[in-house]
Amino acid sequence: MFFLNINVLQSEYFQKLKFDGFLSVYKDDDDEKDAGNKLANSLSEDSVLSLNELIKEQHFTQPPAHYTEASLVKTLEELGIGRPSTYAPTISTLIARRYVVKDKKNLHVSELGTAVNDMMCDAFPAIVDVNFTANMESLLDRVEEGKVDWKDLIRNFYPDLNEAVTKAEKELENVKIEDEVTDVICEKCGRNMVVKYGPSGKFLGCPGFPDCRNTKPYLEKIGVKCPDCGKDIVLRRTKKGRIFYGCESYPDCEFSTWQRPVEEKCPRCGGLMVEKGKKIACIKEGCGFVKEA
Repeated sequence: MFFLNINVLQSEYFQKLKFDGFLSVYKDDDDEKDAGNKLANSLSEDSVLSLNELIKEQHFTQPPAHYTEASLVKTLEELGIGRPSTYAPTISTLIARRYVVKDKKNLHVSELGTAVNDMMCDAFPAIVDVNFTANMESLLDRVEEGKVDWKDLIRNFYPDLNEAVTKAEKELENVKIEDEVTDVICEKCGRNMVVKYGPSGKFLGCPGFPDCRNTKPYLEKIGVKCPDCGKDIVLRRTKKGRIFYGCESYPDCEFSTWQRPVEEKCPRCGGLMVEKGKKIACIKEGCGFVKEA
């Protein structure tokens, strides 16, 4: 036997309501039929419970999920930053300048983005702050309404900004992001080619530029072998930017799929498995094997 002091009792089965709120005047049919909540509400601080089973489970704190464009816009709205007309250009600028990389729907901070953010936080801590941005938005609204003189706003803001910029120009170090070296050998000079960025995205370039101007398309391997020829499957994009996965030896091998392949083989037929939402499934017709990812 053990005694349970219940102020709030919550589990995967039922929970005890501390405050009725609107439920004191309104309840739907599901609330009336919830037997679990009725049981919880019948318990008190003096209730004596019997322990039938103790389940040992270990839970680890999960890191916060990556932002998507939708969740980032929602956060900006909650913080009072920006306007609906500025959200799309802001995100496009972050991606275009390679501060973040978009993978499927998730936005991942790049090495360049991390370096720039650290520099800005060190040099302009008062400006790189959500409260400053939200407050500035509010002040600009009041300028538009005629309640604040824009000259007074600039007079209060500019001196500190000018001082911070002047100090940053003298003290900030130049940060160089090293090129990512690949195992692809330049057939013209024998050097290992590096990942470069252009208007159309990543490509491979020779580090010997300008003496050697050799370039190649960048093929991002995903660590899975092609089921048709055994070579690596790489990430590719259509002309409209949609991601798909195909064999690196295209056009000699024409294997391709819209879903991301995984290393695990189908336990039923040995075929290639791909991601489908929160599940993985065999791509062989007639197999139909599906399991939780």
